[in-house]
Amino acid sequence: MNCIGIVTEYNPFHTGHAYQLNTLAERYPDALRIVVMSGSFVQRGEPALFDKFTRARWALLNGAHAVIELPTVYATANAERFAAGAVRLLHQLGARALSFGSETNNAALLQKIAAKSSDKAVQEACRQAMKNGEFYGTALRQAIIAQYPEAAPIVNQPNALLGLEYTKAIQTYGLNMNLIPVKREGEHHNDELTTDWPSGSALRRQIRTNDNKDHLSKTLAPYLPANIIADCQEKILFNDYTEIERYHDFILYESRKLSATQLASLADFNEGLHQVWPSAGQKESWTSALDSLKSKRYSYARLNRMATYTVLGISRRLQDEAHETGPQYGRLLGFTDAARPWLQRKEFDVPLIQKWAPFVNTATGLTAEMATLDQKATDIQKLCIKNASNRKGGEDFYFTPWYIKITL
Repeated sequence: MNCIGIVTEYNPFHTGHAYQLNTLAERYPDALRIVVMSGSFVQRGEPALFDKFTRARWALLNGAHAVIELPTVYATANAERFAAGAVRLLHQLGARALSFGSETNNAALLQKIAAKSSDKAVQEACRQAMKNGEFYGTALRQAIIAQYPEAAPIVNQPNALLGLEYTKAIQTYGLNMNLIPVKREGEHHNDELTTDWPSGSALRRQIRTNDNKDHLSKTLAPYLPANIIADCQEKILFNDYTEIERYHDFILYESRKLSATQLASLADFNEGLHQVWPSAGQKESWTSALDSLKSKRYSYARLNRMATYTVLGISRRLQDEAHETGPQYGRLLGFTDAARPWLQRKEFDVPLIQKWAPFVNTATGLTAEMATLDQKATDIQKLCIKNASNRKGGEDFYFTPWYIKITL
């Protein structure tokens, strides 16, 4: 079956996401659209705004044929490891094309830049820039542009840079996957709802900071697909979304509890940062702690991911092993009629899990560690929900994948 893979977070799902799915449906009407989605935590280093089960259903109602959870160990990793884990999982599930939003729809150019970025000269220049105090993203951009000036308009754009990581992963692992970049519209990292095309950051900010729920619902409606507006409004009305300040307290708690030795064993804690982290954890807020840790070498994004490693207990050994070995499973969150033949054939290189309890209770080794981490992420995300009555744990065990009776 012709399968197009999509890597996403849908944090939250909005009209820009629906546009990508609709564009693929129009261009490739016979292709299956398989989404690999971050689960309870996202790559920016925080719990998702809405739970993964709800976000999966919204995607299925708007053009996705199947939604599979990206294991947390990849969903919370840096861009390179996030992309590698997601793309490898899609390939294991049968996707032979990858679509992503980008500031350019020139697939050949992205492939050329990705190949250039792996050159020894670029890698050495990147390492040198990092030694001089630049963090990885800036160092890589500078190194690529120095060797290939024509790449500047692309690598300086955030979404194109992530598309570049997807392309590099396909090349690095020799995957048989075509690229289908869909050109983005609007400013996707703008914190204000100032255009017809929203950013996830702006939507999250509006939801978390606007106390007038009735007014908020009307403000958000133009940026959401019509068939999920009522559901989203209900969640907002009943405060069924994560409160970021509550999560920040979890970070400070772990930062005060863990010793420097314990921090040193966590993913990405190197270059002596484990020595200064406990002191930062004594600040009155995570915002203040973050400012005290920020430097030219450490971006806010990296520090927020490291904070997530303290909360979830993601060790360097686990992240390295998962990256080296690759995904051990996919967890099905939902599907539509169109995905039935794909599911029935079971032509997968890894297990596709539909019933969580029997899987996790018999898993061993790396698979068991990754599955346990997924559960922990879901339980902690639920603890961060603003409405206390919605903080019940164990949801992974009683959730059944959505079945949506539509064919798109």
